[in-house]
Amino acid sequence: MTRLMTIVALAALALATVSGCSFSVDGDEAVSHQFGADYFGAGGIVNLTDTVEGDAFVAGGHVSIASEVSGDLVVAGGELSIGGGVGDDLYAAGGNVKVDAIVQGNARIAGGDVAVGPATVIAGATTLTGGRISFDGNSHGYLQASGASVNLNGQVLGDAEVRSEDLVIGPETQINGRLIYHGPTEPVVPKGAVISGGVEFHEAKAGRFTHAPVEPFRRTVHWVGSVLWFVGVFVAATLFLMLFPGFASRAADAIGRDPLRSIGLGLAILVCVPFVTVILLITIIGIPLALLVIPLYLLLLFLGWVTTALFVGQRGLAMLRPARPVTLGPRLLSLFAALVALWAARHVPFIGGLIGFVALIAGIGALVWQAWSGREQTAPVAG
Repeated sequence: MTRLMTIVALAALALATVSGCSFSVDGDEAVSHQFGADYFGAGGIVNLTDTVEGDAFVAGGHVSIASEVSGDLVVAGGELSIGGGVGDDLYAAGGNVKVDAIVQGNARIAGGDVAVGPATVIAGATTLTGGRISFDGNSHGYLQASGASVNLNGQVLGDAEVRSEDLVIGPETQINGRLIYHGPTEPVVPKGAVISGGVEFHEAKAGRFTHAPVEPFRRTVHWVGSVLWFVGVFVAATLFLMLFPGFASRAADAIGRDPLRSIGLGLAILVCVPFVTVILLITIIGIPLALLVIPLYLLLLFLGWVTTALFVGQRGLAMLRPARPVTLGPRLLSLFAALVALWAARHVPFIGGLIGFVALIAGIGALVWQAWSGREQTAPVAG
């Protein structure tokens, strides 16, 4: 029965190597490929230093951009350092995002910590969302910033609109338009700061920017849906653990043995398989294979989340019951607790989505790696 799980994971890995989407899964090496003028890269550590004539799509645990990208630049990951030049728009999301780049278009940036450095020049509009935001750059268009705390000490040629619980205006701030602030207290404009259009203050309660209001009906529907989803995931995870105990445990352990490899490989699968599926659909003759790939891919996504929950549960159980034999009951209890913990982590303001994303790709990568490392076993043990 474990062979089925191996086939699912290997199918994703094989598809990711079709049509030029080849990669290495050893260590911290990154997946990278050039599709025409466009660049795709993913991995535990990704460093982009070569010029890209088209668009660039990059994802990884640690991402560093120090090159010229003629088109759009789309970046996602844990730690992002973005330099060089972007010929069109910049889209970035991560845990910690640092930007010191020349952007010819608009910039849309989100993260737990967002820092736009003084070397940054954005020809278009700038939108920043995060927990802590620091803006020391130059935005030729308008600036929109929303976060728990916002620090402005740069230049904005248009209007600046800020929504935060805490706004600090630095002495080097220059805003040619208006400063529109939504927050609990009126901001203090220090000596040296220039706000040509004046300050427009709108009082808003603290916490408003981390907890959006939801109508009672929508809240109830969301709560019921979340409970049903959680129950379904737990039942499916229980079946996965009971049917494939050995494979499930080894895959979960793979996350702890080499988390960067799991994250990098998971990103590769997440990026490459949908692309190859689209190619199959376009070729017409590949439609039957694409229709087979889609459900397998969705199954792999679901099991990736479950695998990470197993990893968290196993680690917690090892801490609470060291050197003691583990029976099915405690394993299921730890699995339930892990799912609750991951569910709660996903709802942490600003970084919850990133936590869920990393958990998903780490589980996918661990599943595929475990299937790949055990591919020579002719008779896998089901438990």
